Amino acid sequence: MTTTAELLLAWDRLRPRSQQTELGMSEVGGCRRRAGYRLAGTAPSNPGGSVQAVMGTAIHAAVERVYRDLQEKGLLPADDLVEHEVRFAGVLGHLDRYDSVRHEVGDTKSTNSRWLEHIKLHGADRGDVWQTHLYGAALLSEGLPVRRIVIDYIARDTGEDWQESMPFDPQHVRDALAWLKYVRETPIELLGRDYKPDSAFCRSCPFQQTCWDGGVPDRDPLSVLYVDHPDAQHWAQQLDEARADLADAKRREEEAKGALDAIRPNDFGSSGVVDVGYPKGLRWTISVEKRVDTAAVRDEYAAAGATPPERELTKTTLKLVPLPSESGGAP
Repeated sequence: MTTTAELLLAWDRLRPRSQQTELGMSEVGGCRRRAGYRLAGTAPSNPGGSVQAVMGTAIHAAVERVYRDLQEKGLLPADDLVEHEVRFAGVLGHLDRYDSVRHEVGDTKSTNSRWLEHIKLHGADRGDVWQTHLYGAALLSEGLPVRRIVIDYIARDTGEDWQESMPFDPQHVRDALAWLKYVRETPIELLGRDYKPDSAFCRSCPFQQTCWDGGVPDRDPLSVLYVDHPDAQHWAQQLDEARADLADAKRREEEAKGALDAIRPNDFGSSGVVDVGYPKGLRWTISVEKRVDTAAVRDEYAAAGATPPERELTKTTLKLVPLPSESGGAP
């Protein structure tokens, strides 16, 4: 019997929106290479889609039904636009709602609770901001005033919601158009792959195989980056610089965390939010984590004359080491 997930994915792939071949506003600000494939009319190499996306589609469909029902009952202005198709700078989009009284563009975004916490702390994603501002720019070109952008986020796993509201800012439109110009003018082979091949984004991308094909057999899929740019010195330098940046960031993190421990208000559990005059508050959480004492387990097995069960794990380690001098001594 077909599983529910398989059924939902099969249905999703038949939807007109899923079969859309041109670049959509929701893809602006995302993966540059995926956008390049769209603009070039590249044939998909994978079915694409995800159950999470289907759940998001269902949420959007429910929101649309509610808006239209309220509009039919006179509880929303007749001039409000619901699931309205727009086009700007040659890019297609479908906005959820335009409030004709407040002159607001409204868009609903489904996510998970973990990413919702990220949004609460750091604000709306760049792609979401650009997408909704492109909606606004399209409406302005239609002669409709746009004052604000409202993005409603809802977590699929908890139902928690969070609203990001901001004035319409033309700079976001200019930034989105600059991104589009770069993608349009750059050969696909030179466009960056902005997500890792094992990420949820790549796994659901219709161009995944086309994008990541060509790596070294039996090696990391990212080896295709070396195939594209076979300069070992370049990658070694990037590795060295990245690890130095990480080490410096870790040092600064530990230093700041240790200094702020001076004002920690709690000795157990979770503290309240502490306002220190920075745009983000501080919250300390003290928890006790229990782990298996492997040394004690080994001692008990040894006392019984037995060997504890083990499993093999293959681990690849890459270190930067000094090169030997020509004379064989220290450089």
